[in-house]
Amino acid sequence: MSLIERRQFLTGLGAAMLVPGLARADTHFAPSAATLARTAAPSRDATPLQMVDADGTPRSLSDYAGQIVVLNLWGPWCVPCRREMPSLARLATALDGKGVTVLPLAFDWRGASGVRRFYRETEIAHLPILIGDGDNLNATLGIENLPTTVILDRAGQTLALIEGEAHWDDEPTQEWLLSL
Repeated sequence: MSLIERRQFLTGLGAAMLVPGLARADTHFAPSAATLARTAAPSRDATPLQMVDADGTPRSLSDYAGQIVVLNLWGPWCVPCRREMPSLARLATALDGKGVTVLPLAFDWRGASGVRRFYRETEIAHLPILIGDGDNLNATLGIENLPTTVILDRAGQTLALIEGEAHWDDEPTQEWLLSL
């Protein structure tokens, strides 16, 4: 094998080794949500936000009164949203029963079928399927970009915003959420 052929072979081998890691990309390279959070000022009442579950049944944030809510606004077509979702699923599992609820609210023209497919592909089993309306989102919270996560207090008022992709299941983020 000539030097050029050997170089091409090693370059191809290196690229082939990277591809599986990229296919399983998670949020390990995204900043911790705890470091990205900024105070939501002024605070807004998020309870008028309209959403439906996988069956089309209307749901309300007031159903979660008394809990801290991690309301992740995302779309199955949004690459950064897709990358952070597995860490949100792990966060939901880690904080289950501790007064913090993770609610991913999807915005997708396909409705629940697009979310269901994404959950199946990524083996997410413990997050609810909730579908929102973009116009209602903008009118209620003034948010236009995805992913954005809104942390709600126990009365449904906005406490903090995290704009962009974040790592959710790290220890600092869990401690921060439990301290609210």
